[in-house]
Amino acid sequence: MQHVRDLVKLVSDRLAEVARSDLVVGQPIQAGEVTIIPLSSVSFGFGGGGGEGEGEPPHEHGPAKKMKMKTAKGKGIGGGTGGGAKVHPVAVAVFTPEGVQILSIGEKKGLLDKLFDKLPDLIDMVKDAGSE
Repeated sequence: MQHVRDLVKLVSDRLAEVARSDLVVGQPIQAGEVTIIPLSSVSFGFGGGGGEGEGEPPHEHGPAKKMKMKTAKGKGIGGGTGGGAKVHPVAVAVFTPEGVQILSIGEKKGLLDKLFDKLPDLIDMVKDAGSE
């Protein structure tokens, strides 16, 4: 079952690449004296399996016989793995000379709606920081 182990390792290594820390804490965005850092949630799913077989396959009968399929004698192995990741923004951290604020992004609206809802607050913070 080494082939299944190899597949599991390959997929888990790829998922580890996706889970880099900059996906949880994004790259800082600088706007004058204000720094905005996106914060995201990351979730993963993963599965795998495999099997081996030996001996003669069943004799031709039923649909295989009607289709005149020929079966081979022998051994077979198989395996498969799969995985996925989901990243979605949950908040932004806003650093100003006056302090730090965490602005949560609600879950009921779409991503663009959420960002547009927070945009006026961010613009006000940038204006306030620039006027001092």
